Amino acid sequence: NCRAVTRLVLERENRPLTLVERISVRFHLGICLMCTRFTGQVRLMNRAMAQWKHYAEHEDADGPGDQGPN
Repeated sequence: NCRAVTRLVLERENRPLTLVERISVRFHLGICLMCTRFTGQVRLMNRAMAQWKHYAEHEDADGPGDQGPN
């Protein structure tokens, strides 16, 4: 059901899903538009957070208040 799939979609960020879990999610996403949209939103948020983390790490490397060459 949708509740189980959304839980698994979020859990796969922290652990690899079992083969049965992956098949179940894939099958459900093939028939459920709402869970497919949810999965896309989770992926979008993960990409945005990764970009923000990269940006934050880059800013930390430059040092506080360092604006670089102008």
